Amino acid sequence: MLAIFLLALLSCRTEAPPSYIRITGAAPALSDVPTSQALLVVFWASWCPPCREETPQLLALAEDPPSGLKVAVFSHDQDMAAIESFLRGPPSPALHLRLDEGEAAARAFGVDKLPSSFLVVNGRLVARFTGPRTWKSAGMRRLLEKLMSEPAGTPSTPAN
Repeated sequence: MLAIFLLALLSCRTEAPPSYIRITGAAPALSDVPTSQALLVVFWASWCPPCREETPQLLALAEDPPSGLKVAVFSHDQDMAAIESFLRGPPSPALHLRLDEGEAAARAFGVDKLPSSFLVVNGRLVARFTGPRTWKSAGMRRLLEKLMSEPAGTPSTPAN
């Protein structure tokens, strides 16, 4: 009977939890970002194939985020024309997209690969996501909500 219950429980899980790395510490100061309890800071470029792959998911999350979350995208593109060409128009206001002049914000966050994303909650770093993500998936949404609701000072442990 227990085996049947465990098998049923395991078969209900339809997706693996999204991978991320737990991080702690104060977030680098950013100017001109939206104010909110939580901010997903995404480093991206229109010429980056994995970034292009995740763009529809990122846009969907930005336009319908969990309560208290906003998205801010920092682009490594040289000018907005390249971004607008890729997006076929101006970026959605929900992305709060800006050029990362001289890649200053990327350096402050220690970005070494695109795309890279950081969850900042109440001014503190909580998680780092490297590579393209399925931001709009139910699993990712649950993970973001969980990370946003944890009390400050939760131990830093890697998660796969």
